[in-house]
Amino acid sequence: MNKVQLKQKIALTPSGTGIYLFINNHKKALYVGKALSLKKRLDSYRRTEDPRILRMLSEAKRIDLIETNSEIEALILESQYIKKYKPEFNIMLRDDKQFLYVGFSTDKFPKIFLTHQPINLDSRSMINDSRKSSIHNSKISNHKSTYIGPFTDAGALKVTLRLLRKIFPYCTCKQKHNSYCLNYHIGKCLGYCCLTREDSRIMIYDLRIYQKNIKAIRDVLSGKKESVIRQFEKKMKNFAKEEKFEEARGLQYKIEKLKKIFQNAQILNTRYLSLDTNGDSTKNALNQLTELINAKRPLKRIEAYDIANIQGNFAVGAMIVFSDGVPDKNEYRKFKIRTKSTPDDTTMLKEVLTRRFNHPEWQYPDLILVDGGRQQLSVAQKVIFNLKFTIFNEFSIKQLPKIIAITKNKRHIGEKIFVQNKKDPIPLSGLPTNVKNLLLQINAEAHRFAISYYRKTHRKQIPKFTQ
Repeated sequence: MNKVQLKQKIALTPSGTGIYLFINNHKKALYVGKALSLKKRLDSYRRTEDPRILRMLSEAKRIDLIETNSEIEALILESQYIKKYKPEFNIMLRDDKQFLYVGFSTDKFPKIFLTHQPINLDSRSMINDSRKSSIHNSKISNHKSTYIGPFTDAGALKVTLRLLRKIFPYCTCKQKHNSYCLNYHIGKCLGYCCLTREDSRIMIYDLRIYQKNIKAIRDVLSGKKESVIRQFEKKMKNFAKEEKFEEARGLQYKIEKLKKIFQNAQILNTRYLSLDTNGDSTKNALNQLTELINAKRPLKRIEAYDIANIQGNFAVGAMIVFSDGVPDKNEYRKFKIRTKSTPDDTTMLKEVLTRRFNHPEWQYPDLILVDGGRQQLSVAQKVIFNLKFTIFNEFSIKQLPKIIAITKNKRHIGEKIFVQNKKDPIPLSGLPTNVKNLLLQINAEAHRFAISYYRKTHRKQIPKFTQ
């Protein structure tokens, strides 16, 4: 294919998202690629000076195009075609980079992980060889695993998995632990990793849900998205007939979210704006939260409190601090509860807050987040009000800290917040995603720190307690 032929092909090429295949005289695929704009991508081949690409162009007889509705769909389709045709120039043009595969372990609760194409895996067997696969997690490497791939765009693949995980939660924890992880609180994990093996909450039902999530992700990445949606729609109708409306609504949510991912062609343009790590997104979340609670000054310092105990025994309190939306562990504080007479969580919270604000040398917060409901919010408000004319004398002109209480449901997942001076609670589902995740992250960190301190105290006192 010469430059004139290429130019003619480009003139007829649509501007949409899709994949393209360079085909030779023997109707063999030389190269498969994806593009957000097919026209722009093909036009870039006119300006190349790479001898390998020039050689590919010289061998190409035609270019086949397949349009898709989104870059995610193009990513998956590209992977399928590379796996099917094993084009020689896809390997040749990778330079020092390696293809990426999505691996699925065979654990009881399977793990999903990413791994590069092993160096010693030849082009005739680019998938499904667990013996040769390079897996970076030693806890997974002992298991036989299956793989989907190869994928050429690591960034797009990671974003795709991140989006799918919001619909089909799965665990990424490397080991089991005894408190709920942050991903559980923000709906990205079903929480089995947060429990011990003996915990009765790990039921057959939970296992089935988890395995169904893994299967759905595997099917979507294998190009069976339409099949997944049809299965969900069939089950949703059956649930509706049986008047299981909650289950039907759950499936409807998954269907809508899955369709939305594949309908938005621009969705991967935000691939580097992760809510968990991006500074601009955290700043935006803080600004939105400031507006939500009608704060008069920016939320530079947020303090969160949690209480840990067993029926009043070994009771401790914890204070954690987020500065500019980031954990500031040098400012964390621990409190052994001194209250002895019929203690409850609200009484303990009152003690911890009172003792905290007896330290004027500690920087004062712009926002206080407490674990609980309206009662905990009321307790925190009373403490701050009673101290208004003592420790806050130098801030008499400025506003006192704002207060939020976060309430969890029976599964210990954040459900709604009570905001100071607002009559009705606000469902977390009604908040902007980055604001919701920030609040859940802060609350989960306070809980983690409190539980950690409680266990340490508990272990020290157990011998004395059992004598």
